[in-house]
Amino acid sequence: MKTLNKIKAILFILTLLVGYSCSIEDGRNLNGPQTNSISGGLSRPELPQVVSGILADMRDRLHTQRDAMSVVGRDYWRHQSSDPRWTGDLMTGTLDDNAFYITTPYAGRYAVVKECNLLLQGLENTTESFTDAEKAAIRGFANTIKAHELLTVLTMLYQNGIRTDVADTENLGDFESYDGALTSIINLLNTAATDLTSGGDVAPNTLGVSYLEFNRGLTARAAAYQGDYNLVLSALSDSFMDMSGDLNAGAYFQFAAAGGDALNQLFFALNSTAANARIAHPDFVNSAEAGDARLDKAVFRTSGPLDIADLTPGTHDVYIYQSSVDPVGMIRNEELILLYAEANMISNPGDAEMAINVVRNAAGLGNVAPGGVDEDRLLYERRYSLFAEGHRWIDLRRFGRLNAEIIIDRPGDGIVTEFPIPQNEGQE
Repeated sequence: MKTLNKIKAILFILTLLVGYSCSIEDGRNLNGPQTNSISGGLSRPELPQVVSGILADMRDRLHTQRDAMSVVGRDYWRHQSSDPRWTGDLMTGTLDDNAFYITTPYAGRYAVVKECNLLLQGLENTTESFTDAEKAAIRGFANTIKAHELLTVLTMLYQNGIRTDVADTENLGDFESYDGALTSIINLLNTAATDLTSGGDVAPNTLGVSYLEFNRGLTARAAAYQGDYNLVLSALSDSFMDMSGDLNAGAYFQFAAAGGDALNQLFFALNSTAANARIAHPDFVNSAEAGDARLDKAVFRTSGPLDIADLTPGTHDVYIYQSSVDPVGMIRNEELILLYAEANMISNPGDAEMAINVVRNAAGLGNVAPGGVDEDRLLYERRYSLFAEGHRWIDLRRFGRLNAEIIIDRPGDGIVTEFPIPQNEGQE
Protein backbone atom coordinates (compact mmCIF):
# COMPACT_ATOMS: atom_id res chain seq x y z
CA MET A 1 0.00 0.00 0.00
CA LYS A 2 2.86 2.40 0.77
CA THR A 3 4.39 1.68 -2.62
CA LEU A 4 1.06 2.36 -4.32
CA ASN A 5 0.69 5.63 -2.45
CA LYS A 6 4.20 6.69 -3.39
CA ILE A 7 3.46 5.99 -7.06
CA LYS A 8 0.23 8.01 -6.81
CA ALA A 9 2.10 10.89 -5.22
CA ILE A 10 4.77 10.90 -7.91
CA LEU A 11 2.12 10.85 -10.61
CA PHE A 12 0.36 13.76 -8.88
CA ILE A 13 3.53 15.87 -8.86
CA LEU A 14 4.21 14.95 -12.50
CA THR A 15 0.65 16.02 -13.31
CA LEU A 16 1.41 19.40 -11.82
CA LEU A 17 4.46 19.70 -14.02
CA VAL A 18 2.51 18.79 -17.14
CA GLY A 19 -0.21 21.28 -16.29
CA TYR A 20 2.16 24.07 -15.30
CA SER A 21 5.36 23.33 -17.22
CA CYS A 22 4.74 26.30 -19.49
CA SER A 23 4.59 28.70 -16.57
CA ILE A 24 8.27 29.58 -16.62
CA GLU A 25 8.81 29.56 -20.37
CA ASP A 26 5.67 31.22 -21.69
CA GLY A 27 3.39 32.06 -18.77
CA ARG A 28 2.30 35.68 -18.41
CA ASN A 29 3.84 36.86 -21.73
CA LEU A 30 7.40 35.91 -20.75
CA ASN A 31 9.80 34.44 -23.25
CA GLY A 32 11.85 32.54 -20.75
CA PRO A 33 13.87 29.35 -20.97
CA GLN A 34 12.68 25.77 -20.93
CA THR A 35 12.50 24.29 -17.45
CA ASN A 36 14.91 21.49 -18.30
CA SER A 37 17.50 23.99 -19.54
CA ILE A 38 17.18 25.88 -16.24
CA SER A 39 17.72 22.81 -14.10
CA GLY A 40 20.63 21.75 -16.29
CA GLY A 41 22.47 24.98 -15.63
CA LEU A 42 21.20 28.50 -15.07
CA SER A 43 22.58 31.21 -17.34
CA ARG A 44 22.72 34.91 -16.53
CA PRO A 45 20.24 35.94 -19.27
CA GLU A 46 17.77 33.31 -18.04
CA LEU A 47 17.75 34.52 -14.43
CA PRO A 48 15.46 37.58 -14.69
CA GLN A 49 13.06 35.62 -16.89
CA VAL A 50 12.83 32.83 -14.34
CA VAL A 51 12.36 35.24 -11.44
CA SER A 52 9.63 37.09 -13.35
CA GLY A 53 7.94 33.80 -14.22
CA ILE A 54 7.89 32.67 -10.60
CA LEU A 55 6.45 35.98 -9.41
CA ALA A 56 3.81 35.83 -12.14
CA ASP A 57 2.81 32.25 -11.42
CA MET A 58 2.34 32.96 -7.72
CA ARG A 59 -0.90 34.67 -8.75
CA ASP A 60 -2.42 31.54 -10.25
CA ARG A 61 -5.70 30.63 -8.50
CA LEU A 62 -5.12 33.34 -5.92
CA HIS A 63 -8.79 34.29 -6.20
CA THR A 64 -9.95 30.70 -5.58
CA GLN A 65 -7.72 30.40 -2.55
CA ARG A 66 -8.80 33.75 -1.04
CA ASP A 67 -12.46 33.06 -1.79
CA ALA A 68 -12.38 29.61 -0.20
CA MET A 69 -10.68 30.81 2.97
CA SER A 70 -12.93 33.87 3.22
CA VAL A 71 -16.11 31.84 2.80
CA VAL A 72 -15.23 29.27 5.47
CA GLY A 73 -14.19 32.16 7.73
CA ARG A 74 -17.50 33.98 7.02
CA ASP A 75 -15.80 37.13 5.84
CA TYR A 76 -18.15 37.00 2.90
CA TRP A 77 -20.43 34.82 0.83
CA ARG A 78 -19.34 33.90 -2.68
CA HIS A 79 -22.17 33.60 -5.18
CA GLN A 80 -21.65 31.92 -8.54
CA SER A 81 -24.76 30.70 -10.28
CA SER A 82 -22.78 28.15 -12.29
CA ASP A 83 -21.30 26.51 -9.19
CA PRO A 84 -23.41 26.03 -6.05
CA ARG A 85 -20.47 24.62 -4.09
CA TRP A 86 -19.57 28.11 -2.89
CA THR A 87 -22.76 28.26 -0.87
CA GLY A 88 -22.94 24.49 -0.49
CA ASP A 89 -19.80 22.54 0.43
CA LEU A 90 -17.87 25.46 1.89
CA MET A 91 -20.72 26.56 4.14
CA THR A 92 -22.06 23.16 5.16
CA GLY A 93 -18.55 22.00 6.00
CA THR A 94 -18.81 18.89 3.84
CA LEU A 95 -15.76 19.25 1.64
CA ASP A 96 -14.90 17.21 -1.44
CA ASP A 97 -11.24 16.19 -1.74
CA ASN A 98 -11.46 16.40 -5.52
CA ALA A 99 -13.16 19.81 -5.77
CA PHE A 100 -11.67 22.90 -7.39
CA TYR A 101 -11.55 24.86 -4.12
CA ILE A 102 -8.66 22.70 -2.88
CA THR A 103 -7.17 20.98 -5.94
CA THR A 104 -6.50 24.13 -7.96
CA PRO A 105 -4.88 26.29 -5.23
CA TYR A 106 -2.92 23.24 -4.08
CA ALA A 107 -1.64 22.55 -7.59
CA GLY A 108 -0.85 26.19 -8.21
CA ARG A 109 1.18 26.59 -5.04
CA TYR A 110 3.17 23.40 -5.55
CA ALA A 111 3.84 24.33 -9.18
CA VAL A 112 5.58 27.48 -7.94
CA VAL A 113 7.50 25.43 -5.37
CA LYS A 114 8.65 23.21 -8.23
CA GLU A 115 9.76 26.22 -10.26
CA CYS A 116 11.80 27.43 -7.28
CA ASN A 117 13.38 23.99 -6.93
CA LEU A 118 14.28 24.01 -10.63
CA LEU A 119 15.90 27.41 -10.17
CA LEU A 120 17.92 26.10 -7.22
CA GLN A 121 18.94 23.02 -9.20
CA GLY A 122 19.98 25.20 -12.12
CA LEU A 123 22.04 27.37 -9.80
CA GLU A 124 23.78 24.30 -8.42
CA ASN A 125 24.59 23.09 -11.95
CA THR A 126 25.51 26.45 -13.45
CA THR A 127 28.77 27.17 -15.22
CA GLU A 128 27.95 30.89 -15.21
CA SER A 129 30.28 33.21 -13.32
CA PHE A 130 27.82 34.21 -10.61
CA THR A 131 29.52 35.73 -7.59
CA ASP A 132 28.98 34.24 -4.14
CA ALA A 133 26.72 37.21 -3.30
CA GLU A 134 24.65 36.66 -6.44
CA LYS A 135 24.25 32.98 -5.65
CA ALA A 136 23.15 33.85 -2.12
CA ALA A 137 20.58 36.30 -3.47
CA ILE A 138 19.15 33.69 -5.84
CA ARG A 139 18.95 31.05 -3.10
CA GLY A 140 17.37 33.54 -0.70
CA PHE A 141 14.74 34.54 -3.24
CA ALA A 142 13.84 30.97 -4.23
CA ASN A 143 13.58 29.68 -0.67
CA THR A 144 11.56 32.69 0.51
CA ILE A 145 9.01 32.18 -2.25
CA LYS A 146 8.92 28.43 -1.55
CA ALA A 147 8.21 29.15 2.08
CA HIS A 148 5.38 31.53 1.17
CA GLU A 149 3.73 28.95 -1.06
CA LEU A 150 4.14 26.11 1.43
CA LEU A 151 2.75 28.22 4.27
CA THR A 152 -0.31 29.01 2.17
CA VAL A 153 -0.98 25.31 1.56
CA LEU A 154 -0.34 24.46 5.20
CA THR A 155 -2.82 27.02 6.50
CA MET A 156 -5.48 25.44 4.29
CA LEU A 157 -4.75 21.78 5.16
CA TYR A 158 -3.83 22.46 8.81
CA GLN A 159 -3.61 19.20 10.82
CA ASN A 160 -3.73 17.12 7.64
CA GLY A 161 -0.17 18.29 7.10
CA ILE A 162 1.78 18.81 3.89
CA ARG A 163 4.94 17.75 2.12
CA THR A 164 7.68 20.37 2.38
CA ASP A 165 10.31 18.32 0.53
CA VAL A 166 9.23 17.80 -3.07
CA ALA A 167 12.48 18.64 -4.86
CA ASP A 168 12.95 15.07 -6.11
CA THR A 169 9.78 13.84 -7.79
CA GLU A 170 11.15 10.28 -7.68
CA ASN A 171 11.66 10.45 -3.92
CA LEU A 172 9.11 12.78 -2.35
CA GLY A 173 9.43 13.67 1.29
CA ASP A 174 6.83 12.34 3.70
CA PHE A 175 3.86 14.34 4.88
CA GLU A 176 4.78 16.43 7.90
CA SER A 177 2.40 17.31 10.71
CA TYR A 178 1.15 20.87 10.99
CA ASP A 179 3.68 21.69 13.72
CA GLY A 180 6.48 19.91 11.92
CA ALA A 181 5.78 21.61 8.62
CA LEU A 182 5.53 25.00 10.31
CA THR A 183 8.97 24.45 11.83
CA SER A 184 10.36 23.39 8.44
CA ILE A 185 8.94 26.53 6.82
CA ILE A 186 10.37 28.81 9.49
CA ASN A 187 13.75 27.11 9.17
CA LEU A 188 13.60 27.64 5.40
CA LEU A 189 12.78 31.32 5.91
CA ASN A 190 15.64 31.78 8.37
CA THR A 191 18.11 30.12 5.99
CA ALA A 192 16.84 32.30 3.16
CA ALA A 193 17.17 35.42 5.32
CA THR A 194 20.84 34.64 5.93
CA ASP A 195 21.38 34.38 2.17
CA LEU A 196 19.44 37.57 1.46
CA THR A 197 21.38 39.46 4.10
CA SER A 198 24.64 38.65 2.35
CA GLY A 199 23.36 38.68 -1.22
CA GLY A 200 20.72 41.41 -1.36
CA ASP A 201 17.91 41.44 -3.90
CA VAL A 202 17.85 39.45 -7.10
CA ALA A 203 16.29 41.26 -10.06
CA PRO A 204 13.54 41.86 -10.85
CA ASN A 205 11.61 42.62 -7.68
CA THR A 206 8.04 43.79 -8.23
CA LEU A 207 6.79 43.20 -4.68
CA GLY A 208 7.19 46.72 -3.32
CA VAL A 209 9.62 45.81 -0.52
CA SER A 210 12.97 44.01 -0.52
CA TYR A 211 12.94 40.23 -0.53
CA LEU A 212 14.60 40.28 2.91
CA GLU A 213 11.91 42.56 4.33
CA PHE A 214 9.24 40.32 2.80
CA ASN A 215 10.97 37.26 4.24
CA ARG A 216 11.07 38.71 7.75
CA GLY A 217 7.44 39.82 7.62
CA LEU A 218 6.43 36.35 6.50
CA THR A 219 8.56 34.85 9.27
CA ALA A 220 6.73 36.97 11.83
CA ARG A 221 3.40 35.66 10.51
CA ALA A 222 4.53 32.03 10.67
CA ALA A 223 6.06 32.52 14.12
CA ALA A 224 2.74 33.90 15.40
CA TYR A 225 1.05 30.73 14.15
CA GLN A 226 3.62 28.81 16.16
CA GLY A 227 3.14 31.00 19.23
CA ASP A 228 6.82 32.02 19.21
CA TYR A 229 6.45 35.69 20.05
CA ASN A 230 10.17 36.26 20.61
CA LEU A 231 10.73 35.29 16.98
CA VAL A 232 7.80 37.46 15.90
CA LEU A 233 9.44 40.52 17.44
CA SER A 234 12.90 39.64 16.18
CA ALA A 235 11.64 39.13 12.63
CA LEU A 236 9.56 42.31 12.69
CA SER A 237 12.65 44.33 13.59
CA ASP A 238 14.17 43.37 10.22
CA SER A 239 10.94 43.68 8.22
CA PHE A 240 9.29 46.70 6.61
CA MET A 241 7.10 47.40 9.65
CA ASP A 242 6.72 51.14 10.19
CA MET A 243 4.48 52.47 12.96
CA SER A 244 4.35 55.91 11.33
CA GLY A 245 4.17 54.64 7.75
CA ASP A 246 1.42 53.84 5.26
CA LEU A 247 -0.57 50.89 6.57
CA ASN A 248 -0.99 49.64 3.01
CA ALA A 249 2.73 49.55 2.28
CA GLY A 250 4.06 46.06 1.77
CA ALA A 251 4.47 43.17 -0.64
CA TYR A 252 1.91 42.85 -3.43
CA PHE A 253 0.88 40.66 -6.32
CA GLN A 254 0.87 42.83 -9.45
CA PHE A 255 -1.65 42.64 -12.31
CA ALA A 256 -1.93 44.21 -15.76
CA ALA A 257 -4.28 44.28 -18.71
CA ALA A 258 -1.49 43.79 -21.24
CA GLY A 259 -1.84 40.80 -23.51
CA GLY A 260 -0.62 37.60 -21.90
CA ASP A 261 -0.61 39.07 -18.40
CA ALA A 262 -3.22 38.43 -15.71
CA LEU A 263 -6.12 40.42 -14.29
CA ASN A 264 -7.10 40.67 -10.65
CA GLN A 265 -9.99 38.24 -10.41
CA LEU A 266 -10.78 39.36 -6.88
CA PHE A 267 -12.31 42.48 -8.41
CA PHE A 268 -16.04 42.53 -9.08
CA ALA A 269 -17.95 45.67 -10.00
CA LEU A 270 -20.45 47.05 -7.51
CA ASN A 271 -23.98 45.64 -7.69
CA SER A 272 -22.76 42.41 -9.26
CA THR A 273 -25.46 39.85 -9.94
CA ALA A 274 -25.80 36.33 -8.59
CA ALA A 275 -23.85 35.11 -11.61
CA ASN A 276 -20.70 36.27 -9.81
CA ALA A 277 -20.70 38.25 -6.59
CA ARG A 278 -18.95 38.57 -3.27
CA ILE A 279 -21.33 39.66 -0.51
CA ALA A 280 -19.97 40.85 2.83
CA HIS A 281 -21.28 38.71 5.65
CA PRO A 282 -24.01 40.63 7.50
CA ASP A 283 -22.18 40.14 10.80
CA PHE A 284 -19.15 42.01 9.43
CA VAL A 285 -21.40 44.97 8.69
CA ASN A 286 -23.43 44.79 11.89
CA SER A 287 -20.56 44.22 14.35
CA ALA A 288 -18.42 47.19 13.32
CA GLU A 289 -17.82 50.02 15.76
CA ALA A 290 -19.54 53.26 14.80
CA GLY A 291 -17.23 55.33 12.64
CA ASP A 292 -14.85 52.49 11.74
CA ALA A 293 -13.59 53.48 8.28
CA ARG A 294 -12.57 49.90 7.58
CA LEU A 295 -16.25 49.16 7.04
CA ASP A 296 -15.80 50.94 3.70
CA LYS A 297 -14.52 47.62 2.37
CA ALA A 298 -18.19 46.59 2.26
CA VAL A 299 -20.28 48.91 0.06
CA PHE A 300 -24.08 49.15 0.20
CA ARG A 301 -25.77 47.67 -2.87
CA THR A 302 -27.78 50.45 -4.51
CA SER A 303 -29.41 47.89 -6.82
CA GLY A 304 -30.97 46.16 -3.83
CA PRO A 305 -30.10 43.09 -1.72
CA LEU A 306 -28.96 39.91 -3.40
CA ASP A 307 -31.15 36.97 -2.44
CA ILE A 308 -29.73 33.53 -3.10
CA ALA A 309 -29.29 30.05 -1.61
CA ASP A 310 -31.67 30.67 1.32
CA LEU A 311 -29.22 33.13 2.86
CA THR A 312 -30.28 36.42 4.40
CA PRO A 313 -30.43 38.82 1.45
CA GLY A 314 -26.99 40.38 1.13
CA THR A 315 -26.93 44.17 1.35
CA HIS A 316 -23.23 44.97 0.92
CA ASP A 317 -20.71 44.11 -1.80
CA VAL A 318 -17.09 43.33 -0.96
CA TYR A 319 -15.23 46.21 -2.58
CA ILE A 320 -11.54 46.21 -1.70
CA TYR A 321 -10.29 46.45 -5.28
CA GLN A 322 -11.64 49.15 -7.58
CA SER A 323 -10.33 47.73 -10.85
CA SER A 324 -9.15 44.50 -12.42
CA VAL A 325 -5.54 45.69 -12.37
CA ASP A 326 -5.39 46.71 -8.70
CA PRO A 327 -2.57 44.93 -6.82
CA VAL A 328 -3.38 42.39 -4.12
CA GLY A 329 -1.49 42.38 -0.85
CA MET A 330 0.61 39.41 0.17
CA ILE A 331 1.52 41.01 3.49
CA ARG A 332 1.01 44.63 4.52
CA ASN A 333 2.35 47.00 7.15
CA GLU A 334 -1.03 46.92 8.90
CA GLU A 335 -0.71 43.17 9.49
CA LEU A 336 2.84 43.58 10.81
CA ILE A 337 1.75 46.24 13.30
CA LEU A 338 -1.03 43.95 14.51
CA LEU A 339 1.47 41.09 14.84
CA TYR A 340 3.60 43.41 16.97
CA ALA A 341 0.57 44.10 19.16
CA GLU A 342 -0.16 40.39 19.47
CA ALA A 343 3.42 39.56 20.40
CA ASN A 344 3.44 42.24 23.13
CA MET A 345 -0.10 41.72 24.40
CA ILE A 346 0.91 39.75 27.50
CA SER A 347 4.54 40.69 28.08
CA ASN A 348 4.43 44.41 27.23
CA PRO A 349 0.84 45.67 27.15
CA GLY A 350 1.88 49.29 26.76
CA ASP A 351 3.54 48.57 23.42
CA ALA A 352 0.55 46.48 22.39
CA GLU A 353 -1.80 49.41 23.10
CA MET A 354 0.45 51.77 21.15
CA ALA A 355 0.35 49.48 18.10
CA ILE A 356 -3.39 48.90 18.31
CA ASN A 357 -3.95 52.66 18.55
CA VAL A 358 -1.92 53.24 15.39
CA VAL A 359 -4.33 51.00 13.51
CA ARG A 360 -7.47 52.33 15.19
CA ASN A 361 -6.55 55.97 14.68
CA ALA A 362 -5.94 55.30 10.98
CA ALA A 363 -9.47 53.86 10.84
CA GLY A 364 -10.94 57.02 12.42
CA LEU A 365 -11.37 55.47 15.88
CA GLY A 366 -10.18 56.62 19.28
CA ASN A 367 -7.56 54.98 21.43
CA VAL A 368 -8.33 51.74 23.18
CA ALA A 369 -8.89 52.05 26.93
CA PRO A 370 -5.74 51.56 29.02
CA GLY A 371 -5.32 47.86 29.67
CA GLY A 372 -7.88 47.13 26.97
CA VAL A 373 -5.78 45.05 24.60
CA ASP A 374 -6.88 41.47 25.03
CA GLU A 375 -7.72 38.60 22.69
CA ASP A 376 -11.15 40.03 21.87
CA ARG A 377 -9.68 43.41 21.00
CA LEU A 378 -6.91 41.87 18.91
CA LEU A 379 -9.34 39.71 16.94
CA TYR A 380 -11.67 42.63 16.31
CA GLU A 381 -8.88 44.78 14.92
CA ARG A 382 -7.52 41.94 12.78
CA ARG A 383 -11.01 41.16 11.47
CA TYR A 384 -11.58 44.68 10.17
CA SER A 385 -8.02 45.53 9.16
CA LEU A 386 -7.44 42.27 7.28
CA PHE A 387 -10.96 41.71 5.96
CA ALA A 388 -11.15 39.35 2.97
CA GLU A 389 -7.41 38.70 3.00
CA GLY A 390 -7.81 35.12 4.26
CA HIS A 391 -6.87 35.69 7.90
CA ARG A 392 -10.07 35.50 9.97
CA TRP A 393 -10.58 31.75 9.58
CA ILE A 394 -6.94 31.11 10.54
CA ASP A 395 -7.17 33.52 13.48
CA LEU A 396 -10.32 31.98 14.94
CA ARG A 397 -8.82 28.52 14.54
CA ARG A 398 -5.49 29.33 16.18
CA PHE A 399 -7.22 31.01 19.11
CA GLY A 400 -9.67 28.12 19.50
CA ARG A 401 -12.73 30.21 18.66
CA LEU A 402 -14.14 28.70 15.49
CA ASN A 403 -17.10 27.09 17.24
CA ALA A 404 -17.85 30.19 19.25
CA GLU A 405 -17.67 32.78 16.48
CA ILE A 406 -18.35 31.23 13.09
CA ILE A 407 -21.90 32.15 12.15
CA ILE A 408 -24.19 29.26 11.17
CA ASP A 409 -26.36 30.98 8.58
CA ARG A 410 -28.79 28.18 7.70
CA PRO A 411 -29.93 24.87 9.16
CA GLY A 412 -27.45 22.26 7.98
CA ASP A 413 -24.51 24.64 7.69
CA GLY A 414 -21.33 23.74 9.55
CA ILE A 415 -17.79 24.73 10.39
CA VAL A 416 -14.67 23.93 8.39
CA THR A 417 -11.52 23.35 10.41
CA GLU A 418 -9.24 22.28 7.56
CA PHE A 419 -9.30 21.41 3.88
CA PRO A 420 -8.75 17.80 2.81
CA ILE A 421 -5.64 16.46 1.14
CA PRO A 422 -6.45 16.34 -2.60
CA GLN A 423 -7.63 12.93 -3.75
CA ASN A 424 -4.82 12.48 -6.27
CA GLU A 425 -2.13 13.15 -3.70
CA GLY A 426 -0.88 9.78 -2.44
CA GLN A 427 -0.33 10.15 1.27
CA GLU A 428 1.57 7.56 3.23
